[in-house]
Amino acid sequence: MSVIDFTPKVIPSDVFQSLKNALNLPLSQTIQNTTIEIPDLFLQWTNHLRDELYSSKPALLVRLSEADQKNLSLDAFRNYTVVLGRALGVLLVQNTEGDKLVTVYDRDPNRTMAQGARYHQTHEGGSIHTDNVNIPEPWQYLILSCLQPAPVGGENIIVNGDSVVELMKKDFPQYLKVLESNYWWEKRGVSDELYQAPIVTYDKDGHAQFRHLRPYMESAHKRADQPMSAMQIKAIDILDAYLNSSDIQARFTMKAYDVLLSLDSRTLHGRTCFADPADSIIFTEWSKNPSAPKRRTMERLWIKESV
Repeated sequence: MSVIDFTPKVIPSDVFQSLKNALNLPLSQTIQNTTIEIPDLFLQWTNHLRDELYSSKPALLVRLSEADQKNLSLDAFRNYTVVLGRALGVLLVQNTEGDKLVTVYDRDPNRTMAQGARYHQTHEGGSIHTDNVNIPEPWQYLILSCLQPAPVGGENIIVNGDSVVELMKKDFPQYLKVLESNYWWEKRGVSDELYQAPIVTYDKDGHAQFRHLRPYMESAHKRADQPMSAMQIKAIDILDAYLNSSDIQARFTMKAYDVLLSLDSRTLHGRTCFADPADSIIFTEWSKNPSAPKRRTMERLWIKESV
């Protein structure tokens, strides 16, 4: 079994400083302008990250040096995250509003996934999953950048999908076959359509490729008026039991200005539940009231490799 090592990978200062011009652009231009010039030095470093993801570690924690973090503005850090995504491929639209950069924070402490909220809009933990459940077409990279950690909870959980399949092949091969068959899914937040796809497939090198977020599946089967079979439910129960096993989980807490980069289908991720400070404010208000307590905030990119 393989537990991923999340020792932070610090971006060399000369590589980060090569982005100086891009960091000062308006964020909307960085997101929308597909012809933005990315320095060769940064592209070379990004290619090293890509090689490491595919060859040895399907998820990486990338951190800025203390010197580069000093006096770095929030907008400059957000630009850096977007440029990193652009260096890897094409930024995908994540919702009906057409957003390519989505802010992850608790919109309403009283609204849950069971009530129709998307995972990234809640403070709920658990539900270890992949993000590639809303869009049927495959894409490769997930970026989560940390603008503000929570004072309590919000610990990141990462599981190597190959480890789960290795265990299921040994202990529950018949239920692994069930996960390799079609389930119903909904494109929650993207459209009202449903589609069918397996939870587990395999790439050309034999690595497990996951599509998993249980609440979305359960809702989709209900909407399709096709209840899951007892075998399907049992297979997901076994999968979730493995995903919640501490011996195959990597756990860590991201610091402000950390970036988590992963191959979304090959790793499953989640978090522990978290609590924001009383009277905390959302990130759009931070500059207006810098002394106020801040809400836990991440930003998310979905990236498809350029053909």
